[in-house]
Amino acid sequence: MATMNRPLTLCAKGCGRNGWAETKNLCSWCYFESIKEDYDKSKDKIITVPEGSPFPFAAAYRESLKLKSNRCQCCNKKVGLTGFWCHCGKVLCGLHRYPIEHSCAFDFKTADRLVLAKQNPLLKPDKLDTRI
Repeated sequence: MATMNRPLTLCAKGCGRNGWAETKNLCSWCYFESIKEDYDKSKDKIITVPEGSPFPFAAAYRESLKLKSNRCQCCNKKVGLTGFWCHCGKVLCGLHRYPIEHSCAFDFKTADRLVLAKQNPLLKPDKLDTRI
């Protein structure tokens, strides 16, 4: 069995144990604690939709996040966990979940065109006809 010759250094946090270069000069315990702290910090971050978003429903989505509701916004029926979120930002019951039923103001055609334009780049034919 080959032994690895690594230089021993003390832990960077000063706990008195040996630290390793692979773990940022931390011992295994302090390295685990630092990873756990980083994870807790990243979990608390709030994801926001930028203001200049090309999608028209982004503003409605931001508004809907602020208004947590458990009632249908058309008939005021209590929906609980079975509520449907519409693209226009409303919480709706099973009867009003379709865009025709609640007179949705969301423009699906424009939103889909924006998505298609973003996903499909413009393809141009070769300018020389003789090339294959």
